[in-house]
Amino acid sequence: MSALLLLQGRGQMTGRELASKLEVSERTIHRDMEALSAAGVPVFAMRGARGGWQLDEDWRTQVPGLDEAELRALLMAQPRSLGDKRLAAAADRAIGKVMAALPEPLRERASSIRDRLYIDVTGWRGTTENLSMLAIVQDAVAQDRKLQFWYWRAGRERVERTVDPLGLIAKGSTWYLYAGTDRGNRTYRISRMEDAKLLDAPSVRPPNFNLEAAWKISAEEFRDEVNREMEAARRTYEARRDAERRAAQEMEIARQVQARLFPQRLPATQSLDYAGVCIQARQVGGDYYDFLDLGSERLGLVIGDIAGKGIAGALLMANLQANLRGQLATVVDQPQRLLHSVNQLFFENTAENAYATLIFAEYDDKAQMLRYANCGHLPALLLRHNGDMERLHSTCTVVGLFNDWKCEISETCLLPGDTLGFYTDGVTEAMNDNGEEFGEQRLAEVLDRRRHLCARELLKGVVDEVQSFSPQEQQDDITLIVARCRETDQQMLFDRPV
Repeated sequence: MSALLLLQGRGQMTGRELASKLEVSERTIHRDMEALSAAGVPVFAMRGARGGWQLDEDWRTQVPGLDEAELRALLMAQPRSLGDKRLAAAADRAIGKVMAALPEPLRERASSIRDRLYIDVTGWRGTTENLSMLAIVQDAVAQDRKLQFWYWRAGRERVERTVDPLGLIAKGSTWYLYAGTDRGNRTYRISRMEDAKLLDAPSVRPPNFNLEAAWKISAEEFRDEVNREMEAARRTYEARRDAERRAAQEMEIARQVQARLFPQRLPATQSLDYAGVCIQARQVGGDYYDFLDLGSERLGLVIGDIAGKGIAGALLMANLQANLRGQLATVVDQPQRLLHSVNQLFFENTAENAYATLIFAEYDDKAQMLRYANCGHLPALLLRHNGDMERLHSTCTVVGLFNDWKCEISETCLLPGDTLGFYTDGVTEAMNDNGEEFGEQRLAEVLDRRRHLCARELLKGVVDEVQSFSPQEQQDDITLIVARCRETDQQMLFDRPV
C-alpha cells in the first residue's frame, strides 16, 4: 500500500525510485505492481527511457490501512495552532476529503475526535502574531521568486530587504522566513514584515540546501548569542551590584565622617541650657550646626544651610566648618573679622554658585549677652519669658557668594526664662498631606508650649511635632538649635504654678 500511495501522490515513478523510497529491491516492486494490477488497481507499466509505473489519475485510494491512532495523529496535527488561516482552511478541506473516504465507523470516530479539539491561538493579553504577510511569503517560497519587504529590526529600526526565500519555519506559533542575502543566510520573523511583494526575478537556491539542517545551525547560533547576551547581562548586573555596594559603603563612610563634624561635646555654661540636632533627609547633607568654646566664658552657636544636598552639600558643609574653625584661633575676639575671613575662603575655594546661609552667635555666659550675625539665614526666634517673641533678622547677605562682603553685628540680652531657637528651612517647610507647611508660627507655638522643658527634651518635642505633622518621606534636612536661659531659684519658685 505504501507504493500505491507514492504513485497516487506523484503519478509516475521508476522502479528504482520506488525501490529506493521503500528500501526494497526492484524485483519486489515489480512483483507488488503485478499484484496490484491483478487486484483491479489501474497501475500500468510504462516503457522507454522515462518509463516506470503509473497510476490512472482518475483512480483514488480509499485511504487503505489508516487506523484510529494514525487518524487521531492526523487530526491533532493540523496547522491551525500556527495561526495561518490560509493553511488552516486548506487543511480543513483536505481533512474533509480524507473523512469522506473513510469507512463509516472510522468516519464517526474522526468526527468525535474533531469535536474534542479546539485551538485558541490568541494570547492571554489579547494579541497574537501578525501574519498578514505570510501568504505572499509562502508564494515566494513555493514559486522560487525573490521577495522584497520592509522589516522592523529588534531595535525598532525599519529597513528594506530583498532576499532569496529558502524555506519557512514554524516554531511554536511563530513563523520565520529563512532566506539568502548578499550578507549570507538570515532568518526573518514574519510578524515584523511589512509591504512584502514578489519580484519577477527567480530566487537563487544553493545546491543541496537542507532547510532543517540550516535552521538547526541558525537556532544553535541564536542560542549561543542569547547565552552570550545573558552572560554579558549577568556580568553587567553583578558589576552594577558591586558598584552599588561600594557606593553604599562609601556613603556610609561619608555619613560617619560627617557625623563626626557635628559637635561631639557641649562646652559648659552656667546660665544657658542648650542642645542641637541634625536629621538628614539623605545619608549626608548640607545642613550644619556647631557649638564652639570661644574662651573667656563665651560660647559660639552656629547654624548654617548649604546651597546643595547630598554629597555636594556635605563637601561644602565640611569646607565651611573647616574654614570657620580654622579662623577661630586668629580672630576669636572679633566676630566680624572671623566671618570676613570665612566668606573670603569660601568664595575663593568653591564654585561661583556655591554659598551658605549662616547664623553665628557669641553668647557671654557671665553677662548673658548675645552678639550675632545673621548671614541671609531664616530669622532666629527669641521667646521672652513674658510671652513676647522677637526675630533675629538678617544683618548681612549670604556667605561665599560675593567677594566684596560686609558684615554687621547685632546684640541682645537674654533674660532668665528666655528661649532661643535657630532652625533651617527643613523645619518650617516640612509639608503635610494637604500641602501646608509647618511654618514659623507653629514652630513658635511649640517652643512656647514646651518652654518649661530642658533644652534636650524641648528639642525632641519640636522634632516629634514636625515629623508628626509631615509623616511622609523627609525631603530636606531638619536642623535645629534650642537654648534656654536658666532661671534663678527665686524666679523658678515665683513662676511655679499653684
